[in-house]
Amino acid sequence: MYCVIDFETTGLSPHGSDIIEYAAVRVENNGGDGLTVGEVLTDLCAPRRSYISPKITQITGITPDMVKGKPPFEEHLRRLLDFIGTDTVVAHNIPFDMGFLTRYCRDAGLPVPPKTSCTLQLSRRYCRLRSHRLEDVARALGVDDGGYHRALADAYTTARVLMALLEML
Repeated sequence: MYCVIDFETTGLSPHGSDIIEYAAVRVENNGGDGLTVGEVLTDLCAPRRSYISPKITQITGITPDMVKGKPPFEEHLRRLLDFIGTDTVVAHNIPFDMGFLTRYCRDAGLPVPPKTSCTLQLSRRYCRLRSHRLEDVARALGVDDGGYHRALADAYTTARVLMALLEML
């Protein structure tokens, strides 16, 4: 069905920055009860080419000590792609997350998941808000539970935003 992803990274560009945390949350059809959050995949990753700046630590709370000894994202990639399977990949601001995923897939010679959807674009289309940041959209849709800028918290929130937006359609 849907696989919501979120990455925390060492920078804003997939070229020269690394993934330091990832999360994937499956959103599935629960029969007649609509969509529900299902399986979860998440882990921290050591940056391979760049370091975690104090600014990134301030935003995410992820410190160099937290990723010390962890494998780099390249070693998690196949597991994440297997988890995604044939699901539509969803993120809030999909170009950011898919930019990183595409770079890692291309570097590894692996196919990029072809189907994507963006809750940021959906919120811009269907919600009249001043700001379409994830936390603002979640608050407006009544699915805000706080905690942002960590991969799992953002993936869960994005999954709940997706479900609320799909109910609106």
